[in-house]
Amino acid sequence: MSRNIITALDVGTSTVQAVIAEKRRGEDSPRILGIGISPSHGVRRGVVVDCDDASAAIQAAMEDARKAAGVQTRSVWVTVGGAHVSVSSSRGIIAVSRADGEISPEDVGRAIAAAETFIPKNPNREILHMIPRDFRVDAEAGIKDPIGMHGVRLEVDTLIIDCSRPFLKNLFKCVEGAGLKIVDYVFSPLAAAEVVLTKRQKELGSMVLDIGGGTASFMVFEEGVPIHAGVLPIGGGHITNDVAIGFRTDVDVAEKIKLVYGSCLSVELPKRENIRLAEFVEGESALYSRRELAEIIEARLRDIFELLQKELRKINRAALLPGGVVVVGGSAATRGLIDLTKREMKLPVAIGVPQGFEISDEEKASAFSAALGVVRWAYAKGGGGDGGIWLRGRKLGDFSGDKIMSWFKSFLP
Repeated sequence: MSRNIITALDVGTSTVQAVIAEKRRGEDSPRILGIGISPSHGVRRGVVVDCDDASAAIQAAMEDARKAAGVQTRSVWVTVGGAHVSVSSSRGIIAVSRADGEISPEDVGRAIAAAETFIPKNPNREILHMIPRDFRVDAEAGIKDPIGMHGVRLEVDTLIIDCSRPFLKNLFKCVEGAGLKIVDYVFSPLAAAEVVLTKRQKELGSMVLDIGGGTASFMVFEEGVPIHAGVLPIGGGHITNDVAIGFRTDVDVAEKIKLVYGSCLSVELPKRENIRLAEFVEGESALYSRRELAEIIEARLRDIFELLQKELRKINRAALLPGGVVVVGGSAATRGLIDLTKREMKLPVAIGVPQGFEISDEEKASAFSAALGVVRWAYAKGGGGDGGIWLRGRKLGDFSGDKIMSWFKSFLP
């Protein structure tokens, strides 16, 4: 009997992560067989800028994961992020097809396909996800599941996440250059939400915030479905660059200083506590204040939170998410991040810990949330590429009723 192996790949600005898991009959969660990680090269702000370097980094991460797992695998599910991702909305309206007025899965599919027709056509953009946020049957609004209801007219409000088509082509080329085959793509924070948010958090109203190396991406949930998302052009790498400038040292040394002494709550640090540069660079005698380091980190993170507040004000949810903010990504381990986020966002805050996996180091596991989220989704669908929480590159009219029902139900709480 062949093994049901699932492989997820997260190509970020700072690191490339590969996770190999196995779906076993009778088990409720996928079993992690191997994890690989390598420094990312050829990627800037989530966008591939050198295919050869990126392919080499992907290959290195995959080799580590394969050695740990003891299996060979070629098919991968890939996360997508970066500043090229954009978010919009569209509405679709159709007449219910059945004579008795009962709404079928096919009607839902036609309504969402109708919403797609109102999207401006751009040959350089590719739709990653079309997510139904809300339905209206005749005059009745606020419906989450219209299937089985009766009416004459069905209307849907969709959240659309698209990305640069040249980016996808370059990413495809890099992954194939590493000897792999892509099954499908998913927006990074949407994947992370699969493992760090509970159904209750999604129902109450919550945000997943993924602070990566080149960008910070987020997704807001309410009443069980995604209602808003976006990518901010600031990440952990910008903090490192600021430290390098402030401490007059190179970026690699600045990264080490940030990891060892970094904090984002400057008021809690004593004024006279210093960092000796000689600890990181032989022969250097300079001393820098640890509070100054914290001020640099805090300033950049506050920029992120300021932009997030603007995004929440667009949907009238500023300080109005009872489920709070769940932070994931490489920068989630920054000292004082929870307190700073609470202060700036005026919401409950927690560091995201992937649920349903046996992971020894929970602090480091947060950085793997997106890759593990893709594993969870692929596991739920048996490793296949149809349906699911994302719809990419296909018309809903191509699905059978059962497939549309399965895809649509995945959004419901």
